Amino acid sequence: MIAVDLRAGGDRFRAVFTDRTHGDVREAEGLTRVEAMAGRALARGTQVHGIVVRRVADELELEEADGQATARPDIAVMVQVADCLPVAVAAPGAVAMLHAGWRGLAAGVLEEGATAVRELGGDGPLAAVIGPGARGCCYEVGDEVRAAFGVSTPKVDLATQAARRLAAVGVERIEDVCCCTICDDRFFSYRREGEAAGRQAGVAWRT
Repeated sequence: MIAVDLRAGGDRFRAVFTDRTHGDVREAEGLTRVEAMAGRALARGTQVHGIVVRRVADELELEEADGQATARPDIAVMVQVADCLPVAVAAPGAVAMLHAGWRGLAAGVLEEGATAVRELGGDGPLAAVIGPGARGCCYEVGDEVRAAFGVSTPKVDLATQAARRLAAVGVERIEDVCCCTICDDRFFSYRREGEAAGRQAGVAWRT
């Protein structure tokens, strides 16, 4: 598990990224562990590699979304990943957790996450944490992915692309845990394990 404590303005947040020792968070046992760790209810969605970020005020029903955002300190926002990046974005008063694979990243899920934080009342400086995911050391891609990011290299570092996009929307503080899920076997990896891969969680909450 990797835990990062952030301060955005006068507000405090915690972002946690689980690993395979916590189990597959698609299963009840793994999900229960995450909820116990957070100490509050989880807001999560059915992920489709899109850019929808759900603004969570009351209902915790599963809905199609690749991000969750809330102003409530009694709710933790969560995504599940296996090589895609889990990215937390926060400002005083609100926090979001985003599922950023290459498709969502290129389409604007991080920008939508920052917008959601602002719409929920997040005011003042934005901060972000980039969790474990596919990195430039291992993530070989085809023409479609290279075209999406305007690069010509055989490998793409999703975290570098994410950091650029976060900075472009005014995120002042960006922390990166610098872990590659493909070559670090502490983590589940779809690229390494295929259909057998489990899923780890990215989860964040106001403290």
